[in-house]
This record gives sequence, C-alpha cells and structure tokens, in this order.
Amino acid sequence: MRLPRAVVRAVARTKPLVPEAAWPVLASLRSFVGDGPIVGTPSFRRVLALAAHPDDESIGCGGLLALLADAGAEVHVCFATDGEATIGAAMPAAEVARQRRVEAAAACRVLGTRAPTFLGHPDGGLADRADALAEDVRRLVTELDPEVVIVPWELDGHPDHRALFAAVPEDVERWGYETWTPLTPNRVVDVSSVFARKEQALACYETAHLAFDVGAMLALNRYRSVHGLMGRGHAEAYFVR
Repeated sequence: MRLPRAVVRAVARTKPLVPEAAWPVLASLRSFVGDGPIVGTPSFRRVLALAAHPDDESIGCGGLLALLADAGAEVHVCFATDGEATIGAAMPAAEVARQRRVEAAAACRVLGTRAPTFLGHPDGGLADRADALAEDVRRLVTELDPEVVIVPWELDGHPDHRALFAAVPEDVERWGYETWTPLTPNRVVDVSSVFARKEQALACYETAHLAFDVGAMLALNRYRSVHGLMGRGHAEAYFVR
C-alpha cells in the first residue's frame, strides 16, 4: 500500500538537509511510497540483453549493463541482426555488417559484458522471420537461464524492435528499454556513475554515426533524471513485465 503524498512532499522538502552521498538512497526509498516509477538498480546475477541492431544496447540499456557488470553479474548481449542496412556507409552490405560486428564487440568491452553473440537475421526483416527469431531467443533463454531479459520495449518505433520483444517468451521477466520511442516507465535506473562509459560505448559505433549523430539519443537519459533523481545526473527508463 502506498503512503500519502504528504510523505513524498516531506522527503522533497528535506533535500537541502540531506548529505549528497545519502540522496540516491533517499530518492530510491521515496520512489517506493510515491506514485511514479520505482528508482533503483536491480541486483540480477545473470542477464540477457537483446538488441535488434548494434548500438541499440548502448543507447537503451548501456548504463544498466555496465552497472550490473561492475557488480559482478554475468551479462550476455545478443544482436538479432548485424545492422547491415545502416544508411550512410559507402560500403557493400557485407562489409557494413562486418564493421558493425567489430564495433559491437568493442562497445561490449567498454560496458564490461561478455563477448556478444550474433543471430544474423536480416536487418529490417525481423517481423518476416518471427518464428525463426522466436526459436533462437528461446534457445538462448534455455541455454543461459537468465533472471531477466532486457529487450527493446514492445511499442518502440522500429518494427525490428517490436518483433524482437515479441520473440521473448512471456514467462520470462522482461525489462523493456527505449531507443526510438520514449516509454512510460515503471522502473528508473540511475546511471550517472557509468554515463561516461555509456557515451564511450556508443562512440564505438562509427558506422552508425555516418547516418546521424547517434549520441543525440542520449539526451533522453538527461530528461529521465527528473523521474526520481530531482534532475541530477542521468537515468535510464524501463517498462517491466
């Protein structure tokens, strides 16, 4: 049962009196009695992060992956496609795919995850490969037995992202992250301490930057800090099922 909003307001009023180091803990406790998303870092020990394309993982959940890896979790990352349809690169699709794989491996090293795996489905065609994609994801879930699957959220604005979410078994806890389309969060994770690494990981994707300034998408993390962090630092938002 949630406590009255007077409690939430009281916490906000005490902010000037709270030591800086204690504020993240207080903000997390406040979220449990408020009417907004829960603020905090989960303590998963084994996770599987799915990305439709190389760079989705850094944009959407790179901060959380870094936090979990730093805490000793077994963090696996799998890419459904090689991102060979990336626009802006004056290279054959096969070369774009090769380059994107190299960049993805570099980004995962920055974030501290295990070496990534690639399913090799066609970029832009995941919805047409729904059965095969679901079978691949089920196999990964069976092999890795993750506590949670972190995946693009179900209404994200790219058909590959929506198809990937739909491929995850419903009996697995799913943390949906945002890339193309903001979501309505029920979880917010403070990633301020690892945000520089998230930026560094995204900078590995030189091929993606030929299309547009991918780093602009990280501005959403600044906005998300309003949800429970009083506008301090950077945060990632998730919709958890």
